[in-house]
Amino acid sequence: MKQLLLIIAALTLTSQPVSAADEFQEKELTDSNYAKWRDHVLPRNWELSYRRIPWQTSFWDAVIEAQAKDKPILFWAMNGHPLANT
Repeated sequence: MKQLLLIIAALTLTSQPVSAADEFQEKELTDSNYAKWRDHVLPRNWELSYRRIPWQTSFWDAVIEAQAKDKPILFWAMNGHPLANT
């Protein structure tokens, strides 16, 4: 058991953490790597799937629609600026 723990500890200590930028050879943005970086930072389709939901911006409109369709309402409220600039 001690040998297994020592092996795991040795592997953990010798492994290098991989960041998203490590997959790119050049860290600076240049004309030659612009497209690669652009594709890396643009959101994927699954990250934008919330846009397909027909959100209501008015609570009363949501109440009327929910009653007509006999569906629940997700009410999201928060206090402060959405970017924490309060």
